[in-house]
Amino acid sequence: MGIKNLSLDRYFYRFLSIVTIVAMMVVSCSKETIIQPPASKSDLNELISFNFLKSNNPLLIQDCYPVKSGNIFYITVSKGANITSLKAQFSSSPKATVKIGGTLQESGVSLIDYTNTMDVVVTSESGKSNTYKLLVQEGNINLDRLIYTFMSRYSIPGISYAISKNEKIVYSSGTGFAIKETSERVRPDHLFRLASISKQFTTLCILKLMEAGKLNLDQTVFGSGGILESEFSNISQNAAKVTIRHLLSHISGWVSNPDPMFTDSFNGQTLDQLINYVLQSPQSAPGTVYSYYNMGFGILGKVIEKVSGKKYEVYLKEVLAQAGITDIHIGGDKSQRRSNEVVYYSQDGTNGYANEMPVIAAAGGVIASTQDMLKLLSQMDGYTTVPDIISAQTRNIMLTPSSINNRYALGWMVNHSYFPGSCYHTGNLAGTAVMWVMGNGLNAVVLCNSRSYITDFDDELYGLLRDILNLS
Repeated sequence: MGIKNLSLDRYFYRFLSIVTIVAMMVVSCSKETIIQPPASKSDLNELISFNFLKSNNPLLIQDCYPVKSGNIFYITVSKGANITSLKAQFSSSPKATVKIGGTLQESGVSLIDYTNTMDVVVTSESGKSNTYKLLVQEGNINLDRLIYTFMSRYSIPGISYAISKNEKIVYSSGTGFAIKETSERVRPDHLFRLASISKQFTTLCILKLMEAGKLNLDQTVFGSGGILESEFSNISQNAAKVTIRHLLSHISGWVSNPDPMFTDSFNGQTLDQLINYVLQSPQSAPGTVYSYYNMGFGILGKVIEKVSGKKYEVYLKEVLAQAGITDIHIGGDKSQRRSNEVVYYSQDGTNGYANEMPVIAAAGGVIASTQDMLKLLSQMDGYTTVPDIISAQTRNIMLTPSSINNRYALGWMVNHSYFPGSCYHTGNLAGTAVMWVMGNGLNAVVLCNSRSYITDFDDELYGLLRDILNLS
């Protein structure tokens, strides 16, 4: 009996050992199934906000918030804020780091010089970086925000704009990039293509020739006794009736269907070839219909050359010299870009350098800066602080609309509800959108180095000028 119990005890202990080993294996396997892999690091690297607060910068008169356009932050701070030493309040993605100018930053602590365009590099926890451009300037916060919002909505790289009141420039600013590739910022002295604002320069040249007694506005251009009689033959009866006034007012009887000056199929032709095409195209009786016709101003450029005996650009510069202006020219292609001229950025597949500037010179080829354009307006606006380079009588003639269209005078648009008592004009080319307004003691110019083809763009440009004038 004792021997039997000893055998049972031996089996029991063996069984217990096996159970223990199995239990340990189960526990070990259980532990392995609940071990979690290391958490992945975040790739988030967004700069969420970037502000200059008065509480951090005593020289600010108000908190300054940006307008964000893609990876660009535009911020204007009040004049006297000293942008060489500002503290920024910013936020970024969780666990991301922020460097400005290569230096690690702490929100609301670091003092930075923002005179130049700054790269803000946001690096995620995982090491992925995202670079933002920060453009800070002193100026009029409310006016600049209008411009920033317009730039952002319509993808405009750079804008120059200026306002004068009672013939004194009260604000002038360049915003964004004149040249994106080098991050060169726009300045008020940068040259921009003026597109159809060139027509007002052609009008001025014609009126100066009129004041000099070298032509009159009701003089015919073609046919017997016409200014260009010897240059062009085979003139129809209607063409022989076209006067300088008709061309200035867009009531020559020719219509923009097509307008050979801006139609691709006419590329490569000389101005004389284009004029010959016009003379063979259908035409209503002059003075009976209005049609905005660029070629009419191309013809006027030819008139100026014939009457003055000088190339269009040479005579234009002589006229502008009377206003003390020497940095307005006829533009060229990209290889001929002047050192202080912006680059033009076309949209929707258009070519910002397709137009032959010497051919379209009198209708759309002039380049100028906002500061020189305001200088010229002060000498044509009828106010007396700065003497005008045209007489009051000539100015009245210039701004009197035709009986066919009371919205268009001699090269100037008039009678818009946004600009009561003022005259104005716009201009558009691929890569260019511009506008200026003169009158009521307030003159303004806006020049863009791109244009959008979004449906409401042109209307919004009008609205932008209206808002600028209302805030000035």
